[in-house]
Amino acid sequence: PRMSGYTMRADIRTDGNRRTMSSAGVINQRYLIQLKGNHQALEVSSNMERIKESVPYEWKVGLWYTLETRVDLAPDGSGVVRARVWPRDDPAPEAWTIEVPHARAHTHGSPGLFGFAPQSRFRVYLDNISVTPNE
Repeated sequence: PRMSGYTMRADIRTDGNRRTMSSAGVINQRYLIQLKGNHQALEVSSNMERIKESVPYEWKVGLWYTLETRVDLAPDGSGVVRARVWPRDDPAPEAWTIEVPHARAHTHGSPGLFGFAPQSRFRVYLDNISVTPNE
């Protein structure tokens, strides 16, 4: 729970169909960063009333995607949650897919994994999970 200043990376794949998709993601310093299936979005949230922002991201079931996240803290207590996602077999993009500023950022928190399978019908897969110190 006292971890801070790390980059988390995981490969994600979900099952589903055109009407129902699972969601999956990671937890980095108490922020949930997830690919939301039916919403076709990449979302950053924490204690839903504190922060919740998303950007459109079109993705498909049955394909692997890489999700990379980090939280950068400033001396004044603010921070920025960053995440990028791309098809696993493609090179990583230079730019972050989403950057969410937070005036009172979480300074610590354990890494974690998240999966939501609607009605337990469609599986969520996570692979190649890594947690490394920020560079």
